[in-house]
Amino acid sequence: MARLGLGDLIRAAPRALGRYTGTLLSVFVVQTIVTIACMLGVAVVLAATFGRLSMWDDAVDGDLVSLIWCLRHGGSALIASAGVVFGALLVWQLVSWFLVGGLLGVLANRPEGRGGTARCFGASGTTTYLAYARLALLSLPGLLVALIALAYMLKYFGDRIVYALTLPQLFGALALVLLPSLLILHVLWTITDYARVELTLRHESHEPSVVMTYLRTVAYVLRRPVTLIHAGLGWIAFLLVTLVYAYFAQGHPMYGAEGAVTLFVIRQGVALARTAIRVGVLAGQVELGKARPSPPLRVKVEAKKPS
Repeated sequence: MARLGLGDLIRAAPRALGRYTGTLLSVFVVQTIVTIACMLGVAVVLAATFGRLSMWDDAVDGDLVSLIWCLRHGGSALIASAGVVFGALLVWQLVSWFLVGGLLGVLANRPEGRGGTARCFGASGTTTYLAYARLALLSLPGLLVALIALAYMLKYFGDRIVYALTLPQLFGALALVLLPSLLILHVLWTITDYARVELTLRHESHEPSVVMTYLRTVAYVLRRPVTLIHAGLGWIAFLLVTLVYAYFAQGHPMYGAEGAVTLFVIRQGVALARTAIRVGVLAGQVELGKARPSPPLRVKVEAKKPS
């Protein structure tokens, strides 16, 4: 098989998105349901505490005194809201293992028709779910290294953030503090992505070990810089979509029920674009994963009973 380049990985994205648009929308609907449930939970908690206080409206509008008062006297509500958000993130993490497994199975096998796509999605997501869970546990040491790097940078450069007088100084200090951790996370997430691809492609024929797959994928990603460049381009596109939304939303407050609905629709459009970017990156990773050498076969040897 010919060696794939960065252009081949990028071209795989529009092909996959055009062929499996319905699958993309189905995954997005699940993401939207989790988001709405989280928003409703936070809204109920905040309404119970601040619903009758006009000062909360002033705080939302940007009044500093009102914001400080609400933060001081509504700490329990904010902690409860943080708990709701953490629970939603945990649920999404558990759900995403099935969704990513299903997506990778569809992108790898390329089934035809809605029925075939649905069967392939469900079978792949179910088969790889526990393997992905074990893979997440193997990623924990890498997350710990990223947190240690962040703590180290905050210790030596955190004062630059506190005493920044201009926005360029603030953003420069933030970039200096966050960049090492982000680079570590980028490598870690790329390794996890390609390990998932390998487990999805080989689980029927080779039954690969999760630990050995992860170790082999570490070596593979570090030997192939194109894997990191391709994933990095995806994150850059992800960030650009977010920045464009933030730029056009700045200075355009939306009040009332109509404004809330409009803002929700716009945000979901941005979320759909980011989901499409993520699926496009997965499509390229699947193409490159198919070109990887197959792992060794696991042969089961059974002792024969004496006659």
